[in-house]
Amino acid sequence: MKKIALKTQFYIGTACILLLFCGGVSTFEYLYLKKMVANSIYKETEIYLAAAEASRTYVKDVLRPSMKKMLPPNQFHLPSMSTSFVTRNIMSRIQEQFPEFQYTRAANNPRNPINQADSFEHKMLQWFTDNKDEEQWSGIVKKNSESFYARLKPIYAEKGCLYCHGKPEDAPQELKNIYGTSTGYGYVVGDIVAVESIYIPVDVAFVRIKEKVWWDFILVAFSFFILFGLMYILFNNTVVSQLKGLLTTFRNIPGKDEHLAKDAKPESADEIGQLRKEFENVASHLKQIHEELKASEKKYRSLFEASQDTIFICDVDTHIIDINEAGLKLFKFVNRSEALAVESFYQLFWDARDAAALFATIQQKGFAKEREYNMVDRNGKRMHVMITANVRIDDNGMPCGFEGMLRDVTEKRRLAKYLAQAEKMSSIGQLAAGVAHEINNPLGVIDCYANLIRKESQPDSQAIKDIEIIKKHTLQCKSVVEDLLNFARVSEPKMVQADINACIESVLSVVERQMNKENITVQRKFSPDIPLITIDVQKMKQVFMNLIMNAGQSIEKNGVITVVTEFQKKDKLVAIHIEDTGCGISKKDIGRIFDPFFTTKGVGRGTGLGLSVSYGIIEQHRGQIHVKNAQGRGSVFTIILPATDT
Repeated sequence: MKKIALKTQFYIGTACILLLFCGGVSTFEYLYLKKMVANSIYKETEIYLAAAEASRTYVKDVLRPSMKKMLPPNQFHLPSMSTSFVTRNIMSRIQEQFPEFQYTRAANNPRNPINQADSFEHKMLQWFTDNKDEEQWSGIVKKNSESFYARLKPIYAEKGCLYCHGKPEDAPQELKNIYGTSTGYGYVVGDIVAVESIYIPVDVAFVRIKEKVWWDFILVAFSFFILFGLMYILFNNTVVSQLKGLLTTFRNIPGKDEHLAKDAKPESADEIGQLRKEFENVASHLKQIHEELKASEKKYRSLFEASQDTIFICDVDTHIIDINEAGLKLFKFVNRSEALAVESFYQLFWDARDAAALFATIQQKGFAKEREYNMVDRNGKRMHVMITANVRIDDNGMPCGFEGMLRDVTEKRRLAKYLAQAEKMSSIGQLAAGVAHEINNPLGVIDCYANLIRKESQPDSQAIKDIEIIKKHTLQCKSVVEDLLNFARVSEPKMVQADINACIESVLSVVERQMNKENITVQRKFSPDIPLITIDVQKMKQVFMNLIMNAGQSIEKNGVITVVTEFQKKDKLVAIHIEDTGCGISKKDIGRIFDPFFTTKGVGRGTGLGLSVSYGIIEQHRGQIHVKNAQGRGSVFTIILPATDT
């Protein structure tokens, strides 16, 4: 079977749509007109029902009471006292004037057989009985193969109705003589006595509506198809000619395979079909390119996310537009959205001038290689990083931002500084050992001869006094030499399991009394969950003694020394902080305080070896010692020791 051309399918489809549209409009028109007729008939039935209601009310409220006064007791005059009789006769006379409607007063148990309900009215009586809240019903019904608009209203038994429709023995004799006592009785107040119905035929009106709708449908459809013909001519003279040019463009797309070019040969005169074929060919080609790009992007994204170094991408305004997982961890961002919300990459630098210098270099040279700067994370923590970055270029060869990689070298720089310090201390220690040995021998000779001279001199002579001065300074020199030897001597520590809190407490018990004399308060903030650690107790006491005595000397009088211990469970480390409220350490001296013989104390108050020796002891314990100035005033020495066996 020959395939229908797309252009022909389009024309057939358009024609079907127009037909469906015309059919839909006609259906809507039919339903609308039908509703309008129903509304009009409803208003007519309102008049008829009002007339019936008025007649019934007049008989009940006026005629019947008047006749009761005129007639003897228990007499009943049917033509003037029966509401159903009077209403039926009045509505019959109205029907003679307007024969297009029918009126009935139907009941299931009527006194007059003429009022017997048919099947529809019987059904509606039951419906009103089940739905007491409904006051009326209206709609289209079929009766005797003819359509009627029906409107029904229930009639309920009232107290006055029971005179004729209550118990048979209480009813007027005239009624019983006419209708008997078998039907029309037994009602109570509230029962549905009958249903009042108005029927108006609607077949003629509906036929006229259908005729009008059919003529409208034919007229609209004819107009649409005239319009369709004009559009057909316009489509062929405009769109089809443009499609031919578009086909030529698609066939000449560079990069298409030869088999695509062969497939592009016209198979028919259907330009839309040919264009569809070209679209399929190009789509296949684009799908292949898309898959290649997707694979490339996946590979790039994998490298981007798997990199342990931070990779970032910024636009020309230095807003972060992408950052990898390592960057989120480095800067402590909760998620990528928070990172992208940073106003500028400048905000991640400790000093914005460093950021300005970096981006100026990138803009000038196109790149910046292994530049080191101080940056901060989202919590304000400072870190040292090394950055390599370059300019991003768009498809037009214009700068569109920056991209780069940065690595946290904070720990690397700290280790380098630590190793340099350790190497310096080792060299100085070897030098100190040599110097100490060279000085110790002459000091021994001086001390020996001083003792000999003292034995030969008179007890109260000037020579004795001079000898004492010589021995005093000799002992001072020997003390310095001993400190030098202790600093340089590498002895095996005596490691035992010990309580660091108890170790510190034993040192404080010795120095605290002297501190109190100087109005210096010692505060203890010992953590109770610190485990036993392996240390040389005597050497660690020497370290704590040096640090606490230094803290007291920096305060001189009236201050506070705070000793804090804590257990860092995650890293299995014990930290000891010794903080004072003294004068602090100047920026130019804070990097030299662990150097041998460096001291800021006055003459005769120290040799400058205490902190150097402490540094060596902590290093033997595979620990660390740091110092920083406290906020406001004073300094804080921090010792970090491993909680596992050293």
